[in-house]
Amino acid sequence: MAERVKSDSLYAALRSRILNGGLRPGQSLRLRALAQELGSSATPVREALNRLHAENFVTTEANKGFRVATMTLEELEDLESARSAIETQLLLRSIEKGGRDWEASLVSAHYRLSKCQVPNSFSQSAAIDVWDAAHSEFHFALIAGASSIWMMNFAQQVNAQLQRYRRYIILRIDHLNRAAEAKGDGALGVLSREALGIDAHTALMQAALDRDKVRAEALMLDHVGLAKEAFLKLAKASGIAGIDAAA
Repeated sequence: MAERVKSDSLYAALRSRILNGGLRPGQSLRLRALAQELGSSATPVREALNRLHAENFVTTEANKGFRVATMTLEELEDLESARSAIETQLLLRSIEKGGRDWEASLVSAHYRLSKCQVPNSFSQSAAIDVWDAAHSEFHFALIAGASSIWMMNFAQQVNAQLQRYRRYIILRIDHLNRAAEAKGDGALGVLSREALGIDAHTALMQAALDRDKVRAEALMLDHVGLAKEAFLKLAKASGIAGIDAAA
């Protein structure tokens, strides 16, 4: 039991470091060094890395061990396209099947998100954690009425991978916005604020509560499309093409 708890703790610590950039894309993960740094033995560290490998946060190569998964524009585009397809369908099913409990959970999740300050490059990791958790909670509350276990699993997998990209970009938003404005491109800042802000989420909630499938679908597609456009522009500006530890 103690080893299981230790592995769980190491998994959470390593996952957090990957999400927050403490372990960079492409970085080699040496068991002995990590075990010594984390005050552990190699076995629970290996177990934690195997879990992260199953979630695609870590890769393995023959005779080369573990490595933090790289990040690419192609993967970001693919993830956002998958998110659009999955979440839109789940939203429509939720509007059809969701009951009063679904509505109440959605309103509560929206309230919690509205109380979170949208993070920026100067936000502490803890503040980004709070916003990211509330943001994910809202989106899952929005689609939770669908009663589709497999599609919800897919949505959770996609969201987990997009977390890395969101973190990487959020930590660079202000620098990139200033650089864009210096070039006369204010659209980058507008896109990032609209993609992350509360207004689009409020409109989505209201359409869902009104059981307006046509409006809800259009808003979801616009919202995911706007997020995709904002993140892709920020990603290109921040140098994501195939990020590795040397970037």
